[in-house]
Amino acid sequence: MKLKKIIIDGFRCLQNLEISFEDNLTVVVGENDAGKSSLIDCLKVITQNKPVEIDDFNYNKNTITISVEIENFVFYKSYKLEEKTVKQQPMEAKPSESFLTLSKTNLEAEGIDIASPENDQKIRGLARIFGLTVRSNSSITNLHRSVLEKINEYLTDSSLKIENAQFPKFNNIQLDGKHFEDISSFFKEVFLKEKQSDIWQEKINEETTIEDFVRERIDSYSAEISEKMTERGIKDKVKLFLKNLTDIRIEPIYQAKNLNIDAKVKFLENGEEINLQMKGDGTKRRITMALLEFKKDEDKLEDDETTIYLLDEPDTHLHVKAQIELLETLQGFSGNGDQIILTTHSPFLINAVKPEQIRLLIANAKNSTEVRYLRQKDDIPTRVLQNMGIENIYLFFAKTLILTEGQTEEEFIKKFFARNTNRTLSSNLIRIINVDGIQNIAGFARGILEVHNPENIIVVCDNDASDEVRQLINTLNISERQKYMIGAREFEDAFSNEALFQCWHDYHKSHGRDCPANWSIENIRSLRQECLEKDLKFSSEIKKLGAGGKKMTKPIFGIALAEFIDRNHLPLELERLFSTLIS
Repeated sequence: MKLKKIIIDGFRCLQNLEISFEDNLTVVVGENDAGKSSLIDCLKVITQNKPVEIDDFNYNKNTITISVEIENFVFYKSYKLEEKTVKQQPMEAKPSESFLTLSKTNLEAEGIDIASPENDQKIRGLARIFGLTVRSNSSITNLHRSVLEKINEYLTDSSLKIENAQFPKFNNIQLDGKHFEDISSFFKEVFLKEKQSDIWQEKINEETTIEDFVRERIDSYSAEISEKMTERGIKDKVKLFLKNLTDIRIEPIYQAKNLNIDAKVKFLENGEEINLQMKGDGTKRRITMALLEFKKDEDKLEDDETTIYLLDEPDTHLHVKAQIELLETLQGFSGNGDQIILTTHSPFLINAVKPEQIRLLIANAKNSTEVRYLRQKDDIPTRVLQNMGIENIYLFFAKTLILTEGQTEEEFIKKFFARNTNRTLSSNLIRIINVDGIQNIAGFARGILEVHNPENIIVVCDNDASDEVRQLINTLNISERQKYMIGAREFEDAFSNEALFQCWHDYHKSHGRDCPANWSIENIRSLRQECLEKDLKFSSEIKKLGAGGKKMTKPIFGIALAEFIDRNHLPLELERLFSTLIS
């Protein structure tokens, strides 16, 4: 079994949230209080009957609705807050048409022996799925007929839902950072939890399981208590306090919860137990990862070949190498067909996975959360972004994306920002992307807009920008205030003759060199005029003036300008750009 999608409304900050999951690995990221742990808890509400508390309700709502889609079903769970009491509604489920058709075909197969142990178990399982009463002495013939009748009802009316549904039993491991640090807690969760549940299905005799026995005994006790309360006049005594009371009924509520089995894992050295509490968190995490590796090869449920891992920040307190080792282990699980859903703050884990595997949760001002991810039906945007070397951490978290068309401006912006702030662009979550030569503008734009707001994107180019860059600006819906047109035809020609001269001169001086004799303000002025008259590229021709000196390339010239220009001599558009970036 694998989880396909969850829809949540009213659970803490999660309102009208719909998020799909990858079949292999899904990495949920976001700032603190964006709803990552709440998402994991919602999955536990459906899959593990985790109780909903009053504080789980969104501050302006008194209902919570959660639906989880798996391969063949969608399960629905709802809660109401009434007078400071949480009212839980029975779980409902809606089967897929393919599941109904296949089940019907199997149950109507010619020569089917419904009394065989295998078919008997399947029919009873289907009966429970459809909310039918199943007891140890229930007639398998009657159950077979009733299940077929139910299937035909659902095939006829697609709006029907199964009432009192139960989420199917599945292989699952649900861990948070604390489990990884507490070896005994980890061992119990990973190795004993499912065994505890299995005990309920152990048979006391050929027809009765422990669960059947417990349920029947609780029913009997409840009836006995009700009878005794009536016989002993308890109802009349209670009526002294509740004058409108007419009856007292005992309705048992029971679930096959885990039995209270515990275990302690002992690690010995020369016959003496090692005190793991004295070990560092990293050592504990390595031990738990080794146990997970062992668990990977353990037997699984016969009717479920996969395991779902719900991991809430398992990388907490791990150093970088250990984080990557953790991810490699988990990727090994997903490569074997298991499903991993994990939350993390680690930039190393975020950068180490495929961008389409990331789900970004964003908390907005309305105490709710939205999700962003690459929703494309094809992998074109993913491949375009990866080919451009855009790391996931910037793709999803960059405060500002700067799109440039040339190397000179790219190097200038990086160097000038660092010089004036003593910080790098990356430390301010600003990422420069050189878009020169993009082969797939539509794919690039589509990928960027899936996870970024257009107002967070800046374009820096000259007035002679290429058709491709202009198409990209239009596709990204870049506003005029986010466009910085620098230079008449090239970035270099935006600077004054005096500024160009002085910066290249000072660059030579910083390297213990003299500028060549041809490098003068007058020659730069004359060259600029000649380039205008003859339609020559200024950035190419100016290299000739520097012949004999330090090698002048576009990146080097950009660095020289950034290192030595006075901010007061910046072109107006560059001053506007840096006022925005540095503010």
